[in-house]
Amino acid sequence: MPQFAEFLKSYRAHAKASLLAFDFDGTLSPIVATPDQAQLDPDLTPALQILGEQSNVAIISGRPSDFLKAQFAGIKATLIGNYGRPETLDGRALALHKTLASRARAELPDAILVEVKPSSIALHYRRAPEFASAVTEWAKNIQSDPDISVEDGKSVVEIVVGINSTKDAVLSRLARSHPAVLYAGDDNGDLAALNLLRTLPAVTCGLVVVSHQTPPALIEAADEPVTREQFRSYLHALAGVV
Repeated sequence: MPQFAEFLKSYRAHAKASLLAFDFDGTLSPIVATPDQAQLDPDLTPALQILGEQSNVAIISGRPSDFLKAQFAGIKATLIGNYGRPETLDGRALALHKTLASRARAELPDAILVEVKPSSIALHYRRAPEFASAVTEWAKNIQSDPDISVEDGKSVVEIVVGINSTKDAVLSRLARSHPAVLYAGDDNGDLAALNLLRTLPAVTCGLVVVSHQTPPALIEAADEPVTREQFRSYLHALAGVV
């Protein structure tokens, strides 16, 4: 574990000033069939509780803030929900959000799970991969509206309404002045955050929790692609519970 081993040395010397930032779904939570089944991996909870007390922990997720607060109750962490996007919409953006959710339910195959988030609509096709191209084409056709942007993920296309934000933008704000910064993710939305690490004046480590759906570009961007078991062991090593 060359890159992580180097990071671990720096972290142990500067734990209180270090930043450990994580994606949630597919990283701190195993991949599940539907979003409502996702839960924080219980094997990581003790380590995260320790890490939250001895350093700076941040969760950067597309999940709403209230969901994250429930998942990380008892864990000291900065919780950034909805990718840092506004969690309430008004005016034209709110009307557009409601219209797109209704259209998605009416126009896409019933097998597509339409997840309505505070400022986006996630179109999940994990249970029906044969409709991947149909979902992608549908999203492409509505993207001409200037208030809409589209993000691709593992078996999901997310339609963002109004102000967009990305994980690298959030990480850039959080990472200022930290001597050691780790980021861990598992999907396309984490790519820019991993690339950002290379621009920071700090000792950094970018981890990608690998599954059979992991995009090749994400693996290439990682300092270390890791299995879920390896990821657990790395967090335990940081927390000193190995």
